[in-house]
Amino acid sequence: MKAPKEKSRDKDFTDKLTTAVQKLINEKLGGLENAVLLGNRPLGKSTLTTNESYLYDKVLSSVQVRVMPERKDFELGEDIRIRIELRNLGKAPVQLLRIENLVPATFDLVGYPNTYHFYGSHLDLHGIKLEPYIYESMEVVMRANEKGTFNIIPRITYAEEIGRQMSVSPEPVSISVTERILPDRVPTGFKDLDNLMFGGIPQNCTVLLTAESCDERDLIVKRYIEAGALENDVVCCVTVDPNNMLNLARDFPMNLSVLVCNPRTDKPFESLPNLVKTAGVENLTEMSIGLESLLRKLGEPESGKKRISLEILSDVLLHHHADQTRRWLSGLIPELRSRGFTTLAVINPQMHSLEELHAVLDLFECEIAIYGKTKEDLTKYLRIRKMYNHRYIESELVLKKTRLMTMPLRLSCCTRNFSL
Repeated sequence: MKAPKEKSRDKDFTDKLTTAVQKLINEKLGGLENAVLLGNRPLGKSTLTTNESYLYDKVLSSVQVRVMPERKDFELGEDIRIRIELRNLGKAPVQLLRIENLVPATFDLVGYPNTYHFYGSHLDLHGIKLEPYIYESMEVVMRANEKGTFNIIPRITYAEEIGRQMSVSPEPVSISVTERILPDRVPTGFKDLDNLMFGGIPQNCTVLLTAESCDERDLIVKRYIEAGALENDVVCCVTVDPNNMLNLARDFPMNLSVLVCNPRTDKPFESLPNLVKTAGVENLTEMSIGLESLLRKLGEPESGKKRISLEILSDVLLHHHADQTRRWLSGLIPELRSRGFTTLAVINPQMHSLEELHAVLDLFECEIAIYGKTKEDLTKYLRIRKMYNHRYIESELVLKKTRLMTMPLRLSCCTRNFSL
């Protein structure tokens, strides 16, 4: 048994502890009459009426939104990945309806979950049910068309159990988009493509554009040629069908030369001084002599840059197959590079076997591919598949024909309207 003095000390300690706990409860909860014990934790009783308690517990909900970009600094043309987290902090389920103001005005939305649909101004969430204390996470991918600092402030609309619609927005998230143009780049005239290559094709680089016959391919080639002519580059176009070059050949007689590998050309071309006819692609020797003769006549450009487009590659490969075409290109490509030309060649992969295609592709430093994904979807996409020893962005670019037709030409010094 404890001695009387020990019992007295224990009683004093208990009294002091009880007094301290009561004081703490009075300060935090307003007295024991307003407190309940949850486990070993005292909590304040609700002061709500029965109806108010029902509203807060069964009807009203609290949706919290977080916007989390993978980082804060991006480069123009780069994919901007943003994760959006929606969390239901209430005690009743809600239906998620849509996300508005998700994409800034100068951005494109290029990726989002397949279960949702984007209707130009908002992302439709189809009323997905979000249970209490559960969160829904999704990733969207955007791409900026202009440099600058932008705030991402989406507005989420959801419906409560009683049918009332509510909206909530997160704290603004700021991201910065910069434009980096590397030295010695040759602009293609198409800003979206140039952004993927930090200003354009590396000077003296050989590029193979793989694309089936489509308007998007022809527009990119035409932009490449016109941009060079406007920049006072020396520009040469080697083609079988010069019809697409007629207006450009007339507009730029001094620095644009067209070599037509087809002895049968329309009469409007015969009077143009900057158009030269040579043998067809069946005779590689005569065609090479005609190209060499044309290159010798070209002067030095004011801009210091030279560019050439080869639109005869598929015709040559069809007639001469992989071995002879590869030998011809193995001599032509170093010659063009030694003369300071940046080369854009075009081939239709649908016209050749994979073995012949790769035999040619291997000779080029860079490959740019234009392709579709399904037969039902006519949308064309562009991606840079390789660019040896040069930096580029691997993002997939959605090609919009109206944008290719109307976007001002991207030049080194300025922008100019694109002439169709």
